[in-house]
Amino acid sequence: MVANRVQLIDTLEQTHQTLVRLAAHLSDAELDFRPDPEAWSTREILAHLVDDEMFVMRTRLERMVKEENPVLASHDEKKWYRQRNTARDAVDELLSDFAIQRAASLGILRLFRAEEWERTAYHPEYNHFTTERWVEDWIEHDHIHIRQIENNSAAFSGRS
Repeated sequence: MVANRVQLIDTLEQTHQTLVRLAAHLSDAELDFRPDPEAWSTREILAHLVDDEMFVMRTRLERMVKEENPVLASHDEKKWYRQRNTARDAVDELLSDFAIQRAASLGILRLFRAEEWERTAYHPEYNHFTTERWVEDWIEHDHIHIRQIENNSAAFSGRS
């Protein structure tokens, strides 16, 4: 199980390099392209990843370590989208901000002992889960948004 936890941390650590590879070279037109009106642009996805890292993912992780079986609140992504701060939306700033936030999250995870990985929380959408399960979901969250960026780029390239 310890090897799995090291792998989880290593997987989270790779997200930043993947985002740089996928987005650092994109033009503003491609960063702001939406494959359909309801989809997020790549720029919005990057901003979401920065904000989520700081305000949702790591905050929940910290609560799980500090509190006994905390009840975690849902996150309204549509509300976030309407109210988000766009002041640092240049791609280089988004990628840099993500690197800083992810490094902070990884620093916490690297200090975990077995008991921190086994702590529990409750979320109305996910029921009861352990810290380890939360990190697995965190990785899936990264992968979902990485696929969205890949799909946005493919759709942008395939436009007539």
